[in-house]
Amino acid sequence: MRAPFVSLLFILLAALVPAAISQTNVSVTYNYAPLSYPGAPVTNVNGINNSNVIVGSYYDSQYFVHGFIYRAGKYTAVNFPGATMTEVLGINDYSDIVGTYQMPGTLNFHGFLRHNGVFTKINDPSAKIGTMAFGINKAGTIVGTFDNEQGFVYQNGAYRTLNAPQLSGEPHQTQLNGINNLGAIVGQVFTNGIWRGFWITNNQIHYVEAPGSVDSQANGINGHGDVVGCHDVQAGFASFLATQNAGKFPAEQSLVSCAAAINYARAAVGTYSTLSKSYGFLAVPELTLQVSRVTQTSQLGTVVHVTAAASGINPVAKTQVWLNGKEIYQVAGQTLSTNVTLPAGSSDRLVVQAIDSKGVIAKVVNTIAVN
Repeated sequence: MRAPFVSLLFILLAALVPAAISQTNVSVTYNYAPLSYPGAPVTNVNGINNSNVIVGSYYDSQYFVHGFIYRAGKYTAVNFPGATMTEVLGINDYSDIVGTYQMPGTLNFHGFLRHNGVFTKINDPSAKIGTMAFGINKAGTIVGTFDNEQGFVYQNGAYRTLNAPQLSGEPHQTQLNGINNLGAIVGQVFTNGIWRGFWITNNQIHYVEAPGSVDSQANGINGHGDVVGCHDVQAGFASFLATQNAGKFPAEQSLVSCAAAINYARAAVGTYSTLSKSYGFLAVPELTLQVSRVTQTSQLGTVVHVTAAASGINPVAKTQVWLNGKEIYQVAGQTLSTNVTLPAGSSDRLVVQAIDSKGVIAKVVNTIAVN
């Protein structure tokens, strides 16, 4: 006779125990600097490693294409021996570089790896037209595309084809653009009439946007799980901590133009164009804000515990919490921890922002629905 009473008591107590939902967001305010190979009319920037060494390609005065490495303020040209065209597309933390090159004669292209100054050809055995190597991580795993149709992974001397899902009957159209030191891969697939950017972790694919949205591509990923890419040449984005929010389409922060890569310090690189010239860019974090919130909802109400930490080039002057357009909490300095009570039956706009000594602002905005 006691069992029903215990079950009922458990149910009543469970209703009073808060259900906790946690989420972490990052916002970065960037300082941009142009990158241009000396004398080149066109410069494309394609990669950056965790030592801030940058790689890309440039056109010379006769519009022949060469690769380059930019290290500590100095540009160095890279040319595959005997090639008519060389592009450097990726770099790892050992400064191994990968890319593509063309030889004289019939149109063809090949991938390459340069390790300790020695070039090695990267040619997927399934390729009929050619291979392009786009990314390499610290373990030496290389990702790229062959025949402009299918993705490949080159690991421990073996090639493996890796394509994203498509609709039945669609021709292969997958490109793998980058890989981080944890083995997460980014790329894009053409399906149902649009390009969809994605990342792959633990053999599971996740998309940066919902199906039927605008075109997107995911070009780079770092050790935090931040993903960068673009919707077109001018609409770049960064999705910070994207891989930590699997199952959701991550928030996107706009960048000045299409981003190609991002390193662990969250420095991002890419390319932008004016009417007269194409440049690379380096985006350096000026102020970074990370906000974690734990939302607890029970019959007694909803409480959000907010913690925040900011850092940047200049000292952080203050950190604030705003609720529905009104400032409700402020502390001097770069860290904050407080509780925010939300009214029932509302949809609330919660903003946490940091302001540095020069007036630079980084903010995280969340909309929280309270039943």
